[in-house]
This record gives sequence, C-alpha cells and structure tokens, in this order.
Amino acid sequence: MKKFAFFLIVFVLGAYAASAYIFGGQAREQYFSALKEYEHYGFVSLSNQSYERGFFTSRAQTLIEMRIPKDPAEAGEDVSRFVVSHVLQHGPLTGEGADFFKPGLARVMSTVEPVTADEASKTFFAKIPELAQATSEVRVGFDGEVAGDMRIPAIDRAIDGEHVTWGGIVVQAKYVPSSRIVRGELSMPSLVVKAGDGSMELGALTGDFDMVEVLPLVYAGRVDAGISALSIIPAEGDDVRITELRLSSNSTCDASLYHYAQTLGVKSVAVGASTYGPASCELAGKNIDAVALSEFQASLQQLYRTMAETDSTVFYDRVGELYASLFAKVLAGKPELHMPHLQVSTPMGELTGAFSVKLLSPAGDVALNPLLLLQHLEAAAEMAVHEELLKGLLRIGLDQDGGQSAADLEVLVQQRYAEQIEPLLERNLIVREGGIIKGKALFANGRLAVNGQEMPLF
Repeated sequence: MKKFAFFLIVFVLGAYAASAYIFGGQAREQYFSALKEYEHYGFVSLSNQSYERGFFTSRAQTLIEMRIPKDPAEAGEDVSRFVVSHVLQHGPLTGEGADFFKPGLARVMSTVEPVTADEASKTFFAKIPELAQATSEVRVGFDGEVAGDMRIPAIDRAIDGEHVTWGGIVVQAKYVPSSRIVRGELSMPSLVVKAGDGSMELGALTGDFDMVEVLPLVYAGRVDAGISALSIIPAEGDDVRITELRLSSNSTCDASLYHYAQTLGVKSVAVGASTYGPASCELAGKNIDAVALSEFQASLQQLYRTMAETDSTVFYDRVGELYASLFAKVLAGKPELHMPHLQVSTPMGELTGAFSVKLLSPAGDVALNPLLLLQHLEAAAEMAVHEELLKGLLRIGLDQDGGQSAADLEVLVQQRYAEQIEPLLERNLIVREGGIIKGKALFANGRLAVNGQEMPLF
C-alpha cells in the first residue's frame, strides 16, 4: 500500500511537471506571437532580448525602444530604451499563497529596468529610480482570458528643475476573448508639479470602463472618469481652480450603426476671485457607420505598424486620406449630432442652450463639397443668457489690454452692448424676457431662419 501511494505521488508530480512544461511551451508561443504583432507601432518598437525556458518557470526580456522626433529646428530624433523583464510561471496552477490552486496557462510578473549598455537609459533611471519599481502581474487563462494590473510607484523628487510629487498609478484590466469584453479601472491619487513661483496640482484621478468589441477595434459600453480637483497657480496672473470634473459615456451598436451619449460636468471653476459653476453638458451621436469606424481603425493601425517615421509629411498625408475617407462614409449613413443640454452658472447669471444636426439623406460624393452638403442638412439651435452675463463677457474682452479706469471701462461696455445687442433686439433676431436674452435658429432645405425670420447664408 505504501509503495502504491509512493508511486501515485511520483506519478502526480511527474504529470504536473510534464503539464507545466507543455503549458510553458504554449506560454512561449503566445509571448512571441504578441511580440511579433506589436514589434513596431509608430515610434515604439519591441524586440526580444532573451528567453530562458524552464520546467515550472521561464524568464524573458523585452527591449522597448521609443524614437521621438526633435523640434523642427533640430535634426534627428531622441531615442529612449528600457527593458521589461518577465517571469512566467507555467500552469496548470498559477496562483500564490491562499490562491495557489487557481488554474491557468501562465502567470506573468514583469518589472522595468534600464538597458545596461545604454548610458542614456541608465541616466534616465538614475534621475527617476522609482520607475525601476514599476511592476505588472498578468494571468492568462486556458480560454485566452487575460487579467492583471500595472503599478507605477509614487515619485517625490526634483526632475529637470521642477519638483514633482506624484502618487503613482494603478491600472487593472481584464479581457475575455470568448465574449470580447474588456473591463478595467485606474486610480491616480495626485500629481503636483512646482516650477519657480508657479505650480500645477492635479487631485485624485479615477476611471473605470466596461466595454465589448462589437466590431474589430470598435468598442461599445460604459466609460466613467473623474478628477477631484485641478489647480494652476502661475507665477503671474490669476489662479485657476477646478473642482469635481466628471465625464461619463455610454455607447451601443445596433446592427452596423454606432450610437453614443456623453455627459460632462464640473462643480466649479474659480479664476482669481470669481467663481463659476456648476456647469454641465450632454452630447449624443447617432447612426454612425460602425463598419467604417472599424475599417478606419484597422487602416490606421496598419499605417502605424508599417511606417517608421510617424512625423513625416507622407505619414500625415496618409492619415489625412484615411480621415477624409472615414468622413465621407460616416456622412453617407445619415448621422446625427445632438447637444440636448448645456448649462453654465456664473455670478452674473446663467447660460443655457441646445443644438442638433442631422444629415437627412445619403451624401455620397457630396460629403466633400460643403456647399452641396448644406442641402442635405437639418439643424436647430437655441440659447438663453442673462444680460449681465453678456455684459460681463464684453467686459472681460475689453479689459484684456487694461490701462483704463473702471468707470471708463463700464462706459465702453455699455456702448458696445448698445451697438451689438440692441440692433438684434430691434430686428427681433433675439428677444428679451425678464433680463434674459433668448434666440432660436433653424436650418432646413438650404435655408436659415432666426427667430422665424429667414436670413441669407452669404
């Protein structure tokens, strides 16, 4: 009985070692496959430096090279290199500690380090040694599922004459190939940059997303992001302080048409002693050709992979051609753009508005001719703003040069307001209701009407 148990244990261990070695081969194939797919992308290049395969664990090194063009006045480019070292723990068990029995193809732990033979790389890491503590841990499942995180540690030091205090960043993500779902979140506590008598402070940055790939390289779903606060304190001039900036986006794909709705909001914006806000805005797009978006993304990706110089005139010409083609295809799908809500509160009053633009029929070649395109457009816009806010905007514009007293400035503001606003009121192009200026505009069949009055376009 003891001999049987002994041989059973030996068999299990041998079977595990064999399976680990087999999964190690599969992990190696996936590594080199991914490396080949992304070996060149714009100004970033990847190449393998080494790969040491073992029974239970393999080790690899990937060289990452970034070529960034210098200023137009200078010839050549700046080249930055660093190495990412990987430790690949082979399956079938890829967990650790209490989670040791978690099954999977491999668990990959990665760290960043300088290129030992490159003085520029060593100098860069000597300047910011915290980057060498950046880590990543990724688990690869048997079904191709990839889940992991990337962590860049906090930084608090002087860099090129500026003092940088950064809370680091954590990114977690998961990709499920069977359902083509991508989920993740990021968190960055803070960033403070001080230079001379000025500074910039970014509060907590957070974000999360839950998307599905509806077509190749086209994703639909939910994205939320926010910044708790942003402060800019220049050496001269007024401070700017923004609080609670939020962005939310939801998108769907119905057959081959893509739709999205976005909301942007900010609690307050303070410029010097004046505080504005809250402010909010909603945007929506409908009937966007998803196939055209997919083809555009694939063509742009291929362009980045095949062209070494992404700062050349030829590259920008090719990108321009791709955007022109995308624009023509999108316009042929009867797209719509709406801003159903805009509201800005200020100490001088509120501004509210809305607009919508529709393409009523397929444009075809008309899309590239603005004059012919007008015949296919239908648009509407409305606005309401307090008179004191209009005068305040005039006051800001007239006071840019300074050099005049408050009394003289006020006289000039009233004069310009009478010259620019009163004639529009007399012609009923805008109306006054209880200290609020309102206006509406409609465009259809190539004709523009403002508050019910037809207006010439040219």
